[in-house]
Amino acid sequence: MSHVQDHSTEAAAAEPAETAAPDAARTRKRRRTAIIVAVAVLVVAAVVTALLAVRVSASTPAEAVSATAPVPISVSHVPDGTKIGVVVTLGDGEGAQWDDAAQGALVAQRRLELGGTDVQLVTKNDGGSADGARKAVEALASDGVSGIVVATSGDHVRGAFTAAADAGIPVVAPYAAGADDAWSTAPSTESVATALQDALGDAASPLLVDLGGGAPSGVRFAHVVDATSAPDLGALATTVAQRTGAAAGSTDATTADDQAAAEQAGAEQDGDEQAAPDSDAVVVSGPAGRQGALVAALQEANVTAPVVLTPEATSPAFAAALAQAGGSLSGAFRTVGVETDDARALSSDAEGRAMSAFLGGVRVLADDADAKNLTGDRSFASVATVADARSHDAVVALVTAVGTARSTDAAAVSDALARLDLGAGDGLAGPALDFGSRQALGDPAGVLAASAQDLGLRPAAATEDDGATPALVWFSDSTD
Repeated sequence: MSHVQDHSTEAAAAEPAETAAPDAARTRKRRRTAIIVAVAVLVVAAVVTALLAVRVSASTPAEAVSATAPVPISVSHVPDGTKIGVVVTLGDGEGAQWDDAAQGALVAQRRLELGGTDVQLVTKNDGGSADGARKAVEALASDGVSGIVVATSGDHVRGAFTAAADAGIPVVAPYAAGADDAWSTAPSTESVATALQDALGDAASPLLVDLGGGAPSGVRFAHVVDATSAPDLGALATTVAQRTGAAAGSTDATTADDQAAAEQAGAEQDGDEQAAPDSDAVVVSGPAGRQGALVAALQEANVTAPVVLTPEATSPAFAAALAQAGGSLSGAFRTVGVETDDARALSSDAEGRAMSAFLGGVRVLADDADAKNLTGDRSFASVATVADARSHDAVVALVTAVGTARSTDAAAVSDALARLDLGAGDGLAGPALDFGSRQALGDPAGVLAASAQDLGLRPAAATEDDGATPALVWFSDSTD
């Protein structure tokens, strides 16, 4: 395999850390037929049991996924030496919640290799700052990439988009919406607002808990708690419990210091510090890690009012933070977005087979003892439970554009990408993408629910010593 990985790192967080995917023997191509058959058999066996676990609300169970879904992806006319850039945020900077999800890019690379197309992934760390994002793109431009996947989110990604536009390099952003200088494959801001309103249902007095994500555009809230700098999430959970009625008459074990902290955390933007019950639903907005930690605290505080999370919760960081804070992954979680998770493989249609093929690719790569993550500091097996289809599809789209252009020239690739309308038959694992619009994802966001049930569609989680990330499966909430 021709992809190369640079293990060097930058000392400062804002400096891009240059890496590339590690080399692996080309002889693995000869094993693909046996591997694909074995993976398909496992998928079919897993689906039979998983259907009952996830689709319990369906009136008629779906059929098992076909065992013939091909793992390799074939793209013609891709020149040798093609490079695709991947920008991630490492550490705890803005957008770091998508680092593990971004490992799906490696699955696309391996599936393309199995189909006879070798591409090199070059990874840069933007450090979570606009200046770091700009420098990451400038470094990728110097490396001669034909396109860039910006696998992070937040205000700082504007630096990457602007730098890429100046360099004439096409950008696909799987986790950031509303960009003028990039193709977004995330749900539109408008559809997210509509889905959040649907998730709130008949709630007449919703409370927004702002952990740093701001107020979702287009959604009306009766009350707002500004908790962007609240360090004590336990006290904040006590406030939410009181304001939703869950803590009434049950605060004997709460200390005076906790009460004071809770009152401070509950101060609203309008200056009203009253903590009496006044809310019948809660929306939590902010980074996935903080959302997960707060949800664990809300579980501890016995909050029973409906809690709706913003789309950041679909990142692996939510489940990881929830588990680390001692919360239960078996809770009732709701957020909004489109179905891009493993539950799609439970469908017997083309989309289900496409997701099944992606999960087969995850298994192939996880079974390779030499395979590393994008930055080369962990095994791929340690992130195999959370590498997602969104970053995978972004790479597939850019490589398809390279093949369509028959060139690695970024301008030619950008022109070709703008003409692409891709679906399951083109190797995508998630929803169809039409790059005729900067908002390439046409499917609107809907209400999603989560399950901690292991569907058996991915390789078994690596050991804790290897840093394996706990996972949730998000699927369309048919009860909405």
